[in-house]
Amino acid sequence: MEGKQLSYYMVLEDTTKDKFLCYIKKLNETHNIYLTDATDVWSIDVSEDLLSQFREKVLLKSTEEYMRKIRSALGTGCSAVLLQPSGGAVLRVDSSPTDLSLPLARLDRLPARAEVKELLFGMAAHLSQSSRQQAAAQSVSPGKTHYKRHNNTEFGPRVQRKAGPTVPLSKRVAGDSLINPGTKKKCQTTGVAFDDTEED
Repeated sequence: MEGKQLSYYMVLEDTTKDKFLCYIKKLNETHNIYLTDATDVWSIDVSEDLLSQFREKVLLKSTEEYMRKIRSALGTGCSAVLLQPSGGAVLRVDSSPTDLSLPLARLDRLPARAEVKELLFGMAAHLSQSSRQQAAAQSVSPGKTHYKRHNNTEFGPRVQRKAGPTVPLSKRVAGDSLINPGTKKKCQTTGVAFDDTEED
């Protein structure tokens, strides 16, 4: 979707240490924080009313500044999930000098399924796009030839070792002796003849 931005973070449940995926959607100027274990989904909209609650605790000039603090805490691992008996969840976000924990409401089953489906296909599209960009960057540009350099000497040019002065080899002429080069063969070589007659 046009103007849509996503960021993903892994968060652990405080007691069970189960993994949860926390992701933040930014559509134009609106921020939505979601939390899911791939089955259930919790969410909260970051509104001016929410920000006014924290302005009493910590000086926050804008929504962007508040979201930077949230992202920083999520990215550095200063966060955890607390599941509530009521079905809700609390995203504990420790940001010095104050605690910016957020209460998240649990979505109904149908909206939760739709949200997980959108998340799954959105992540798949992002990975597919990254793979295509990586493949395009590695492909050969038109009109240019790129050679990959190998460290393996097997594919490089063979270097001839010099072991002293070399004697030029003369071409062997037909009829020359192999044992004494430069001399002609005295007679045509033949096989060993055996007598077929028996000696008395």
